Amino acid sequence: MAIPLRIGQGMPRAPLVKTNRKTQDPRLWLGILFMFAAMAIGQLVVSSASARVPAVTLTSNIAQGAQIRASDVSAVQVSVPMSENLVSIPSDVVGKIAATNLFVGDLVRVHSISDGFEPDVRAVSIPIRAGHLPQVSPGERVDIWMTPSLDGVALPGPAQLIIPSAVIASAPEYVDSGMDTSVTVSISQEQVQVLVQAMRDGLIDLVAIPAAGNP
Repeated sequence: MAIPLRIGQGMPRAPLVKTNRKTQDPRLWLGILFMFAAMAIGQLVVSSASARVPAVTLTSNIAQGAQIRASDVSAVQVSVPMSENLVSIPSDVVGKIAATNLFVGDLVRVHSISDGFEPDVRAVSIPIRAGHLPQVSPGERVDIWMTPSLDGVALPGPAQLIIPSAVIASAPEYVDSGMDTSVTVSISQEQVQVLVQAMRDGLIDLVAIPAAGNP
């Protein structure tokens, strides 16, 4: 049996859906905004840390005061936090003088090289008898010994160390053990007289300082 509808009585209305107050809370949207901002900043930090810049690295140990050759350096790409002091082009390093001891793998910085030798540094060529030159390369250090001979003013006697830890400025790439040769060393101005006199008074020998004693 149909239920009669009274005049003015409509269909039952659907219940009202209460609005979630949380979606209207501005603190929620502010928190979401901060979260996205933090993600963006983190992405920028990671991207900056992974950015690589050109640099120059050492492939040889270079003693302070030695001249840097093309074979001593190589171009690389590195990720470093501070790059403004790095030298980026190998040609800017070749021919410069090491202002401090440099080691294999070091990155060359502007303060570690100089345009010329120190004012009191002198380059002196030393004659070496056949078979008496150890394996040395520019930038390494050697002890210089002199053995007085009958040809010199000094009385013949035992060998003596005249200049310790001199820097090899240049050395022949190939040495014939049956022929005399020469090397050039960098020494202080006050040591020049000692070395020149020693070359006239006796025979000069170079003693290579082991790698642990070189830079």
